Amino acid sequence: MKTLIAMTLAAVTGAVLLGCDKNDPQKIVPTTRDFGTGLNAVDHTYARQATDLIEIVSASLKSFDLKVESDRHDDLGGEMVATRADGHKVTAKVTSVDKDHTQVSIRVAPGNKNLAEMIHQRIAEKLRVGASN
Repeated sequence: MKTLIAMTLAAVTGAVLLGCDKNDPQKIVPTTRDFGTGLNAVDHTYARQATDLIEIVSASLKSFDLKVESDRHDDLGGEMVATRADGHKVTAKVTSVDKDHTQVSIRVAPGNKNLAEMIHQRIAEKLRVGASN
């Protein structure tokens, strides 16, 4: 009986180990899912300072009636997290590239690139309106 249990345990362990290929990242992380990795984030670089874009990104999120839960930033950028009515999160990361350029990364959970693009369009609209005043 002990031999049968030991052989079964060895067979199961061997099958598990053979099924794991740590050298092939495609087998570790599915390519069709975004488990918070930023894989589905939409990035744009704007020719504005980070301090200007913090306010514009915040106003853009609020213009879609999103509830801003956290807004942590400084003069070099920051991160805002908002919640949609369905409970999904929207994360906006603002990062200063240099004195006159800033990268904005928008991720709408669970990986909705279309909504992230809509937020970027709203940011661009607000930048154009601010430039004409």
